[in-house]
Amino acid sequence: CGVMTHVPAQELRDLEVSAPGPAAPVEVEVCKPELTAALREIRTQYESIAVKNLQEAEEWYKSKFADLSDAANRNHEALRLAKQEMNESRRQIQSLTCEVDGLKGVVRAGKRSEGRA
Repeated sequence: CGVMTHVPAQELRDLEVSAPGPAAPVEVEVCKPELTAALREIRTQYESIAVKNLQEAEEWYKSKFADLSDAANRNHEALRLAKQEMNESRRQIQSLTCEVDGLKGVVRAGKRSEGRA
């Protein structure tokens, strides 16, 4: 159907009455089936695009979630290693502190024995 014009029935009757000579039948082109088909096609295209967009959004979400999960795992491992290093350093500090305290005791004992001699 080309350009659709909607002409009310009363206007058609008025045109038939005012037309000179014998009344020629007026054919009103009805485009309803074609319009319905066009609307159905548009709806099908829209639904197809909506499904595609949903799939793309889900893929993007899964990709970002995987990226963030990987980053979280790497950061968790780095944190675990840093804590392990910190605990090892703390043990070394405690060991060295005990060694220093032991050496201080040796020095004090040496000074006391010198003082007696």
